[in-house]
Amino acid sequence: MKNSKFYLAALVFSFLIVDVGAQHFNIHNPITLPDKSQQSIITQRIGYTDITINYHSPGARGREVWGKMVPYGKVWRAGANENTIFTVTDDIEIEGQKLAAGSYGLHLLPEESQWTFIFSENYTSWGSYFYQEDEDALRVTVPVQNGSEMREWLSFDFRKRDRGTASIVLSWADKSAELSMTLNINELALDNIRKQLRSDAYWEWFSWCQAADYCAEHKINTQEALEWVNKSIQFQENFSNWDVKAKLLKQLGDDAAAEKAIERAIEVGSDVYLERYGRRLLKEKNYNKAEYVFGQSIKKNSTYWRAHFNRGNALKLLERKKEARKAFELALKYSPEDKKAQIQNSLETVE
Repeated sequence: MKNSKFYLAALVFSFLIVDVGAQHFNIHNPITLPDKSQQSIITQRIGYTDITINYHSPGARGREVWGKMVPYGKVWRAGANENTIFTVTDDIEIEGQKLAAGSYGLHLLPEESQWTFIFSENYTSWGSYFYQEDEDALRVTVPVQNGSEMREWLSFDFRKRDRGTASIVLSWADKSAELSMTLNINELALDNIRKQLRSDAYWEWFSWCQAADYCAEHKINTQEALEWVNKSIQFQENFSNWDVKAKLLKQLGDDAAAEKAIERAIEVGSDVYLERYGRRLLKEKNYNKAEYVFGQSIKKNSTYWRAHFNRGNALKLLERKKEARKAFELALKYSPEDKKAQIQNSLETVE
């Protein structure tokens, strides 16, 4: 009898231990279940700058969203669950107002005809429950757009993605609003280029040429870019860096020096580079110069069919049909089989 009482007491005690352990496990080690409002992360790179929004996306599920589920005149977390987090890796302007690089809690103060986006320096708290206005880094107000179709799930999307501008659209249910962002792409690009030219890139002619060509393309920093392309030429002169130098000199208004630079580019350039340059001149409708450049390419490689073919195109545009026909015939002679039909068609146009 004593043994039975002892066994019963031990059994009850073991159940208590198991129950207490289970409670302990549930409190401190909860299992993870799928979110009803699933997490989304959207990132867009503009130049060197990454813009990221990390949010949870609630669904409308047949409910009236604006003014009901999301009340007007009350700060809301612009999503579900944790803070919606906006991160940018460089300083930007949002609707013309500056925002420093960093991470921010993104909140929304909705009204019927306008929404105010709030960027809070506190991005670690849960939702908007702990929002404090004195932690605001930026507030911008934009008009609300009534959507043409119902958007079931809240979403952030990048609409504009240009060289130095972008825009983010928050859409949910039948409404949306768009935030415009700009950044000083030229300053950021030049700062990054200068840093890279102080690394292993320093020893490569192509790095200096590439940096100078970027400036030439966007017509910025021309004087320093000229120094960069001269550095490239010191390492190894070729068609590319002399061509870039010609572009920069022309932008500086020194046409005579630009012409000398392109002449040097033609002297040192390979047949392939000259043929490519000739096609560029064709697009610019500089047919005489294009015909000359294709001829220089042929001097370097008499069997280069592309140079013969495009020289024929230039001569045709110059209405020198007899010479064009001869150029097409040479292109046909040296071309691979899969190009002969195209060249034959061109040849027939000048017969």
